[in-house]
Amino acid sequence: MSVLELNDVEVVYERRGREPVPAVAGATLTVEPGQIVGLVGESGCGKSTLARAAVGLMPARSGAIVFEGHRVTPLSRRARPRELVRLQMVFQNPFSSLNPRRTIGSQIADGLVAAGGGRRGNSEPIAELLERVGLPETAADRYPHQFSGGQRQRVAIARALAANPSVIVLDEPLSSLDASAQAQIANLLTELARTLDLGLLLISHDLAIVRHTADAVSVMYLGEIVESGPTSDVWETPLHPYTEALIAAVPHADGEGTLPLALPGEVPDPAQPPPGCRFHPRCPYSFDRCETEHPSLVAIAGERRAACWLHEAGGPVVTPSAQAAAI
Repeated sequence: MSVLELNDVEVVYERRGREPVPAVAGATLTVEPGQIVGLVGESGCGKSTLARAAVGLMPARSGAIVFEGHRVTPLSRRARPRELVRLQMVFQNPFSSLNPRRTIGSQIADGLVAAGGGRRGNSEPIAELLERVGLPETAADRYPHQFSGGQRQRVAIARALAANPSVIVLDEPLSSLDASAQAQIANLLTELARTLDLGLLLISHDLAIVRHTADAVSVMYLGEIVESGPTSDVWETPLHPYTEALIAAVPHADGEGTLPLALPGEVPDPAQPPPGCRFHPRCPYSFDRCETEHPSLVAIAGERRAACWLHEAGGPVVTPSAQAAAI
């Protein structure tokens, strides 16, 4: 059973005197207990907007966001409803998401109090949370500027864990860290998901990190989910041309000096998306139907789904290049 469900969510940015921008144009995904779901795509595709809408930081124009059976409503000046406290978020930049004037311990205590599981001045649960994310108990009395970037992100994760969450949405939590810190935090997230039966929605533009960490992956392009499925299956046999292009652009050591292939073209203006399939101006397999008809995300086989006219519901699981050659 899913703990977080996003059903056909649409998020629109209004602009005075200008056309509104549909940053998310109908996205659907689910997160189950103990599951890590990766959401990947180029910068500007709507990943972060969808993440913020998932936790109520952005209002959704349409669609439904449901957490543990409760509708997620946009945050207001009032306290967050108790039933939504277990839905937490970790942001991209831990330095800006932590209060520089308060100690680490006091900020973690906020989460404990919000969840009703602690009181201020009780250092024991704070020490346990710091230990869980790999930091010493003495870190509680220090301030954010006294930590490295990787350590600050561990603090942000500890603060989210203080609310006893069942789902944490992580918006590019590794992008501001060096390679060593990225690997350490990725391993920490995997351990937390497994040991705490914690659902994670991991937003990233780095497919290599998602391949290493996530159980399932959804690929987003220009506000839409164009493919989803188990991570290993999507990596081995991508169904959408955009997914195929993203994987081809990932550098890898093969001993032959093979260079990654850059995805051609530019991301279109989301305020004026192309007709038909939104990816067709950049797609090497585009044909007439792609330019006029919009493909829906349909089930191909098992948990595999794709929005591409090269594939039909229940069709064979083959790459776009192989499918285009067979047509």
